[in-house]
Amino acid sequence: MRFVGHALSAVALSACAVTSTLPPPTGAQAPARLHVAAVKPAPPSFIEDDYSSALAEARATNRPLVVDVWALWCHTCLSMRAYVFPDEVLWPLSKEFVWVSLDAEKAGNAKFLEKFAMEVWPTLWVIDPRDEKPALKWLGSATAKELVGLLSDAKDAIARGDTGGEAGAALLRGHQDSATGRRDDAVREYKAALLAAPPHWKKRAPAVEALVARLDELKLDAECVETARYEMAKLPAGTSLANVGLSGLECARRSPKGSPARASAPVLARAVEQIALDESVAILADDRSGLFEAAVDARTDDMDVAGSRALATQWADFLERQAQAARTPEGRAVFDAHRVLAYLALGDPGRALPMLASSERDFPHDYNAPARIAKVDLELRRYDEGLAAIERALERGYGPRKMRLYLLKADLLAAHGDKPDAVLRQARAYAAALPPSDKPTPGLAEVERRLAGADATAVRPPSGTPP
Repeated sequence: MRFVGHALSAVALSACAVTSTLPPPTGAQAPARLHVAAVKPAPPSFIEDDYSSALAEARATNRPLVVDVWALWCHTCLSMRAYVFPDEVLWPLSKEFVWVSLDAEKAGNAKFLEKFAMEVWPTLWVIDPRDEKPALKWLGSATAKELVGLLSDAKDAIARGDTGGEAGAALLRGHQDSATGRRDDAVREYKAALLAAPPHWKKRAPAVEALVARLDELKLDAECVETARYEMAKLPAGTSLANVGLSGLECARRSPKGSPARASAPVLARAVEQIALDESVAILADDRSGLFEAAVDARTDDMDVAGSRALATQWADFLERQAQAARTPEGRAVFDAHRVLAYLALGDPGRALPMLASSERDFPHDYNAPARIAKVDLELRRYDEGLAAIERALERGYGPRKMRLYLLKADLLAAHGDKPDAVLRQARAYAAALPPSDKPTPGLAEVERRLAGADATAVRPPSGTPP
């Protein structure tokens, strides 16, 4: 996982009271005094999958747009929807923006994705409705408190051009460059912001986080690792520290063997592991699970079988506690994907089947649970059960993600001893019918590779890769 979120300053809004403009009555006719309760803030109300209507409302009311672009398969997206957006900390901002939620897999949202490119799910945009220029493009998750600061700063930048001095102005330019895909320019601006920042600058952590994320995206691995190691020693505990560690670790593990950057991988892996284990650090449970995943993978790559298993046991225990504490089925299902990965890491994938059966009952139109059942059945060599499950998933699937379902069915057929060619041709035809912004390029390339006969029986994905 490589998601990021900001820890910025908060803004408070006072509640409004209703008052009368009529002169007060006098004498015996005076009625009892009316007491009207103050209007209480409420959770943000999202317009679902209708960007045009949201933009029209934003222009009519002169409010910025908050656009949450998510996907049904994205556990971090579901975590934001179940745990962050409903949080009371956000309620004072609910009327300050027009909120819109767009499922990136739905064809009706293709025009937005063609105009506002994204690479990470979820992506949060703040857009000026006057000219549709993005004030902010933020990748991944944030706690509710962090999100308040992020949105407040973006709103101020749109409304008053308030950038918070030289460092704040450079940070805002970096965000805007990121939003428009100018990553090299964004790196320069983030560096300028950090150089210009006063001591104890409250935005230092998110600025470092954004810088390291862009270095990771640009595959400037040596600089990414060096920056991450230097800054992690100074950053406060929180989402930014966690994400800097994750990005730095990804850059280190991607670096050539024998390089100084690669040599830093064990140090960064242990730092990520320590954050995962320290539950006093205030980050989302889904993000903590991502830290566990990266740390387990690192120990596995280092051939530390005992250490990997011990950490995977702690990971599974953490996830089970979080799922048990969830107040809604939606909140519990947030952890399904990572629970499958944790059980796979423990060599006990069948442990996931009861929870996945519960999720399929709770969400009968969602393809995730049956797809994950099919994945587990493949691991358990229960091919007939897996084929039945993947058929249910395909009936419910849509968008680019459906290509993964076709490929999983091909894997099940091949493992069962049947030829998967017909399914692969179905996948090819399905991909051809998708809009350009939804083309599943990696999945389609894999389909073509298999159809070309490079490996008629298919190459199964790593066991840690969920559908």
